[in-house]
Amino acid sequence: MLVLTRRAGERVLLGEEIEVTVVSVRGDQVRLGIEAPAEVSICRSELVERVKQENAAAAVGAAAMRRAGVGEGLKSWRRRADNESRTIERRRTAADRERRQAQQ
Repeated sequence: MLVLTRRAGERVLLGEEIEVTVVSVRGDQVRLGIEAPAEVSICRSELVERVKQENAAAAVGAAAMRRAGVGEGLKSWRRRADNESRTIERRRTAADRERRQAQQ
């Protein structure tokens, strides 16, 4: 790791396209300004770590749900709901048919 000492207003170049400027220093906080092409992703490392952890936890949770059959429960619930909808539609159709026959 390269360690540099810079004062507020001083800059560091990373390659030819990325420039890091020390904007200010207050106590133990340093504000940095970064100029880089739009295609360069700039993220705080603690946020990247948190997203990785949340993704891993979500993957474990999804796997646990599959093992517990939660997904299957949802599928069977959808099947039942679809079947009930079809049954209701058949009953309406039959009732409409009976009504028309009674009117004739």
